Amino acid sequence: MSVYKFKRRVYSGVERLQTISMAPQKTLLVALDLGTSSATANHCMVQDRFDPSGTLIREKYDKVLVKEVMDWPGGSKSHATGNVCVPTTLVVEKASRQLLFWGFEAQQYLDDPIPEISSDRVVVIEHIKLLLPNPDDAKTPTNATTRYKAKTEELMNELGKTPFEVFEMFMDRVVEHVVGDANRRFSSTIHNSTFELILAFPGGWPEHVHTRVAEIGAMSMSSAIKKHRLQGITFGTEYVYTVSETICGVREWLGNAIAYAAIPSEGDQQGINLDELEVSC
Repeated sequence: MSVYKFKRRVYSGVERLQTISMAPQKTLLVALDLGTSSATANHCMVQDRFDPSGTLIREKYDKVLVKEVMDWPGGSKSHATGNVCVPTTLVVEKASRQLLFWGFEAQQYLDDPIPEISSDRVVVIEHIKLLLPNPDDAKTPTNATTRYKAKTEELMNELGKTPFEVFEMFMDRVVEHVVGDANRRFSSTIHNSTFELILAFPGGWPEHVHTRVAEIGAMSMSSAIKKHRLQGITFGTEYVYTVSETICGVREWLGNAIAYAAIPSEGDQQGINLDELEVSC
């Protein structure tokens, strides 16, 4: 059994306030593993409460287990044999600058020998995550950084968009789908809950990249809550966390997080935003 440490970051200038209460509060945990060529998503409902000392007590909600999202658009129609990993491929129309296809549907477009929309009318983006760090910041230029720079320039010239803006397109669709999946699962309990979004992302990347990705995640989650007409939801940027992708998968992290109780430090009686956590895989 290996033990991995990772950073749990919070990106907000406003501290998250919690009311110390023995009454449990439902919290939906949504975790995304943002891989290079594909992404995975998991969600689970937990119950949070604070004891009189301010310690967060997090427990499973009834017998709810962590669920992997498998019914991605364009993937297998069977929940039992669905696709866990959704491709990060995007197809954007040049003229409208709108996202035409993403994930499996984007892959199907690329596999079509005679697509309905000709390839000269679109920009295909693969491995969007790798475009987020500025290639000019690389200590030693490589063939890869040259490709990333050329692709970044293509996005600006053809679409008038930065890599982060294109990444937001992908996040909007992914988060909207995952929230919809959770809404179907917890239709009777999801309202009046707190949402938390956990993003597995390279721990060694620049802080500004983590910050921007967390901000995009927050906007995507807020948009998904609105589109699914969820009522009484507590959510904001302070409920977004990025964790190192060096752990044994976001599913294992989420499983451990269900039973995790944060112990406050002497200077922080809220005790919910820790600098480090330990996860066993």
